[in-house]
Amino acid sequence: MHLLRFKFAAFSLLEVIIAVAIFAGAVSVLLGLLPGLTRQSAVSADTLTALRLPDALRVELTRMATAGGFDALANQAKPLATLLPDTCLLVATRDAARLHSLVYQSPPVADHISEDLQYFLIEVWSFNDAPLAFDLRGAVLALHVRVSWPYRIPGALGVTPLAAREWVNFNLTLAR
Repeated sequence: MHLLRFKFAAFSLLEVIIAVAIFAGAVSVLLGLLPGLTRQSAVSADTLTALRLPDALRVELTRMATAGGFDALANQAKPLATLLPDTCLLVATRDAARLHSLVYQSPPVADHISEDLQYFLIEVWSFNDAPLAFDLRGAVLALHVRVSWPYRIPGALGVTPLAAREWVNFNLTLAR
């Protein structure tokens, strides 16, 4: 009788342990990166929303200029200085679907954005040096705008400090 001998090729226990350790290390690294990637994704989405605000802001500022006068709106936007003064403030929802002024020419109560929905703070300054400085006889108002977020976080007791917010700047012009 002849016995058949089969030779099986298999992994040793040491090789299996090394492979499992490499796999576990790779998974733990990926899971460690996930919160940072999620945060970056949220910041990117909010930045894109903030960059869509100039058109809506132009419409709202035009509404405010029509309701209160172009020169009065120009006086609300304080001139830029080394230390940025309090100026014309607007707020917007997180999706930027609604925005309005906080103080000057605010909308009717029905259109008011509640504090827990005020995600973007929009600050508007005028220029104080020619050729961009506002002239009462001029037909154009040049503005510098800073959009920062999150302005308010639902459930928080007050506004988020500026140092803890993301922000973008842009310039905008209004015609009389």
